[in-house]
Amino acid sequence: MISVFNSSQVRKIDQSAINGNVTIGYSYMLKAGNGIRNAVRENFPDHQCGEIAVVCGKGNNGGDGYVAARLLLEDGYRVMCFSLCDVDVLDGEAKIALDEYVACKGNVLVVSDPEDLAELKKYVLIIDAVLGIGIKGDPRPHCALMIEEINRSGVPVFAIDVPSGLDADTGIPGKPCICAAYTITMGYPKTGMFFYPGRKLCGKVIIQELNYPDDCIAGVKNILLPELTDLRKALPPRIPDGTKTDHGSALLFCGSRSYTGSAALTCGAALRIGCGMVHLCVPESILTVMASKLTETVIHPLYESNDGSVAYSALDQLTQMLPDCDALCIGPGLTHEPQVVSLVKDLLRNVTVPVLLDADGINAYKGNSSLLRDRTCKLIMTPHRNEWARLFGPLPDKPSEIIDTIRDTAIEYRCTILLKGNPTLIAHNDGTVYILPFGNSALAKAGSGDVLSGIIVSLMAMGVSTVNAALLGGYILGEAANIKSMKMSEYSVIASDIIEEIPTIMKKLAL
Repeated sequence: MISVFNSSQVRKIDQSAINGNVTIGYSYMLKAGNGIRNAVRENFPDHQCGEIAVVCGKGNNGGDGYVAARLLLEDGYRVMCFSLCDVDVLDGEAKIALDEYVACKGNVLVVSDPEDLAELKKYVLIIDAVLGIGIKGDPRPHCALMIEEINRSGVPVFAIDVPSGLDADTGIPGKPCICAAYTITMGYPKTGMFFYPGRKLCGKVIIQELNYPDDCIAGVKNILLPELTDLRKALPPRIPDGTKTDHGSALLFCGSRSYTGSAALTCGAALRIGCGMVHLCVPESILTVMASKLTETVIHPLYESNDGSVAYSALDQLTQMLPDCDALCIGPGLTHEPQVVSLVKDLLRNVTVPVLLDADGINAYKGNSSLLRDRTCKLIMTPHRNEWARLFGPLPDKPSEIIDTIRDTAIEYRCTILLKGNPTLIAHNDGTVYILPFGNSALAKAGSGDVLSGIIVSLMAMGVSTVNAALLGGYILGEAANIKSMKMSEYSVIASDIIEEIPTIMKKLAL
């Protein structure tokens, strides 16, 4: 797992590690500069490809730029540094970095007018070392003019730590803000890099480890970003001599006369993930329709009301099936009918196996969220923002406040919460929060949430913990959408297309 911090946390860690010692501070600056150098070498391996411009501010971000410039000179690249301040004002680590760059016969032009940057378009690469992670609001006029010139040049930009002008905590850009092709972020990624529009402005994010001492990080509340190795560990192995029962049985309580597609999508996704059996409980009048859509699913008819949704009297039917299942999905396509609402509440109260609550399962608790505490089962809820608002009230706008809100709610209700969005956020009842920057706008289509529900309930049926099922589910859905979008575009992908790519992702995870 990769730790994600906000800007104040990063500054606290940095200050704790350096403790005012310029020598130690410069050792970290050397690591930062080396990370920038490596990113350039990887993406521009021919050091004769053209000249590189490094635009430096007066702080340590500018110092990182001077270190990178010196190292690139030593590698044989042609480099020109532009300083947005009088170099005589530099001190500490940044002054050391400048002096070492100049000692290597590096050139510096102090920029007093935007026209000094008018020839930037002749460079093959611009390294943005103007502003660091501390900026809030719009850049000051002098820096703003320089940022506009950099963006106007059309040259690829490598940003140091964050693109200059971007709020590292919120992902909200100042006016103006660098639009980077790559961002080499130091130590840890920052929260705002994963929230739009910041995520787009950062381009591809490269994390340069600085290896801070563990005691400088201890006690700082972080967010976790799962890596592929973490997700692979969470996926249970297949049982070579196992039966379908050994691989888990998922029970899906989904669908109504008006929403047969929701149930079909949930079942289709669940089957592709790998559980041994998928059982679907639907109103008896749509049994034939569902049988025509689903070949491998075991379909059970339930008593229904006149509107084609499940009747409350089906509670006994459902309860009788619970002992034979390993995980239960409640919600997709059930409707908001009063009998359904009462049935969902009484069913959840009596379930002991892990439950995935989505869509109309969540809506059943509108105005009565406290009733979610009255249960013994492990629970995952997968709301989008509107479903969250119906249950708990509107979410705040700032990423840090959203994260705190879902963390506190997961602890209070003893559950795992997957908040759908881009990025997806997951909070576990132990207070841990994860950020999943996977997926794209192809998921902003009807049925995507149903696919996610099927993925997660299948994983839980296979014995995966609620938090790992949520992590795997968010990743599988997002990556499947990415792959399908490369073939069809984000415009054309629909939910059933995403199911087709689940095997590709499962094969990648099972390596």
